Amino acid sequence: MLGRVRRAVADLIPPEMRLVMMVGSISFISSLIFSLVGSLAPAFQKDLGIPAQQIGTIMGVYMLSSATSGFLGTLYLDRFDRRKALAVGLTGTFVGLLLTGLAPNYGALIAARILSGIFAGPSNSLSIATLVDNIPHERRGRALGTVSGFQALAQIIGIPAGLEITDLFGTWRAPFLFIAALQATIAVTVIVNLGPQRKHLETGASFAIPDRLRLLGRLLTRPMCLLTYGLQMTGVVPLVAITTIMAVFLVNNLGFPSTDLSVLYLVGGGANIISARFLVGPSIDRFGAGIVSLASTVLMTLAILMGYMGFNPGLPLVVVFALFFITSSARLIVTQTTSMRIPRPEERAGFQSLSSSIQAAVMGLSALSTRYLLGSTPEGRLTGIVPFAIGVIAVGWIYPFLVYKLDGMLAQRDRQAAMAASAAADTPAPARHAV
Repeated sequence: MLGRVRRAVADLIPPEMRLVMMVGSISFISSLIFSLVGSLAPAFQKDLGIPAQQIGTIMGVYMLSSATSGFLGTLYLDRFDRRKALAVGLTGTFVGLLLTGLAPNYGALIAARILSGIFAGPSNSLSIATLVDNIPHERRGRALGTVSGFQALAQIIGIPAGLEITDLFGTWRAPFLFIAALQATIAVTVIVNLGPQRKHLETGASFAIPDRLRLLGRLLTRPMCLLTYGLQMTGVVPLVAITTIMAVFLVNNLGFPSTDLSVLYLVGGGANIISARFLVGPSIDRFGAGIVSLASTVLMTLAILMGYMGFNPGLPLVVVFALFFITSSARLIVTQTTSMRIPRPEERAGFQSLSSSIQAAVMGLSALSTRYLLGSTPEGRLTGIVPFAIGVIAVGWIYPFLVYKLDGMLAQRDRQAAMAASAAADTPAPARHAV
């Protein structure tokens, strides 16, 4: 029976789309694990009795543990069949989620978040590397746009549902238990349906630890790689700093009803998923990453000015809120599409793991920094918002300049490779002499 169902699904959905859906599902859970904490910040405050500016700690430790495991994954991920490695990563993430929902106190919660991050980081790297291995460059922007759409789906469905589940059961633990069950389902689906992923093992590259250490050294010093790490720091991190405090700022500073947060996340996620699938990905394929990165930076600046600094010409809060999600989607897709053109097939999982770990480390530090860069009143209102927002905008504007620089370097490399291939094709083969 199961075999017939699988064959029916295979007939209805093309192989590339099935792969995109599986990778997107993994991305969905990862996005939900991280962002749900921010939306539940008021509930954490009430239950755990911690100051508002320290909510970032719960988000930060997850990202830092993800960064650590991702960094170590650079040394070993490419030596395995990616399907088997994904099975381990997805199973470990499930255990971490389950323990999060069962955590009896703040310390146990932090430990469970660390465990989730340890396995979630390599899982994301492996899934993206698998997608890149199997989808040609000319369709990769659209594919990554669709994956980013799944992240938006976490906002449009996951976060509002998590908030509603919290209200229904009266505890923030309930949505994490639901997510753990969903993660188990996704893990089984991926393991059963994803075929062996050994193409990168057939390149003849060595995966011994000394060779991987040399690869790590190259990935940490190669100019295009360094630009990629800069993209990750300046592209996504400013948005993490803002969204970490978003729910607390809306409820405590602006007086927005906490029971209506799900509506904002629903609309914001909807705008995100539409823009990722039908606007951002196709725009990158058609106009290039540079134009999209510049447009996303303009939108980010407008959203921060209107949402956090009071320069609102009268737009509804829901529209301003949606801009954050659209901007986040665009910058993520630009970074992934551009950076994954850099490594060779046998380097992809390692490169993705290293670059993701660097991004996760800075994201974690960004979330943790809110407790030092912001203050709070006894009533829970955040203070120091304006200078904090100005700093975020300043860092964010570095991003498009790095994108244009890296895009130019990649274009030059592609031209040189094409010229070399053309010259090799025009070179006559050595004449054969009869004996």
